[in-house]
Amino acid sequence: MNDLAQLADVRWQLQMRILEEHMANGVRIMDPSTTFIDHGVTIGRGTEVLPCTVIRSGVTIGEDCEVGPFSHLRVGAVLDDRAEVGNFTEMKKSRLGPGSKAKHLSYLGDAEIGARANIGAGTIFANYDGVAKHRSVVGDGAFVGSGTIVVAPNEVPPGATTGAGAVLTRSASMQEGETWVGLPARKLQPKD
Repeated sequence: MNDLAQLADVRWQLQMRILEEHMANGVRIMDPSTTFIDHGVTIGRGTEVLPCTVIRSGVTIGEDCEVGPFSHLRVGAVLDDRAEVGNFTEMKKSRLGPGSKAKHLSYLGDAEIGARANIGAGTIFANYDGVAKHRSVVGDGAFVGSGTIVVAPNEVPPGATTGAGAVLTRSASMQEGETWVGLPARKLQPKD
């Protein structure tokens, strides 16, 4: 390699080998020309990778998942079987449980998300406090409403729901099955 153009050509040839290996193992890559997958990524059979997706080294994706379009999966991202990550969603050091979905415009950083949970559009896991990063947990079957901000460390228990635009501060202490709304989020009281 004598210049940047030759380096780019070699990089592309290596990228095609990686993509071809995944396709030979049963991964459907819809547009190889816009899909970038690093060496050191594990993807299960039956998973579909949509256009304009970037998957970095250190990512594990289960079987029958859907990734993209325009997703960015960084080191430590884990998708269990049948999980779905969609448009403009970024994951880092997070697990998305079996059958769970984060389909639109979300940041999943340092989060443990259980089975069959739904992460609404525009959700942010605010994991950094200016000094350290903290983890948050979302339980099985939880529904995180669009535009929710989860300030870590925090927990959305199993079956719990946040309303659109809710901000769960560190002092939130949701219980299983509760619905929290507002800024800062508070428990929604049932009507009499």
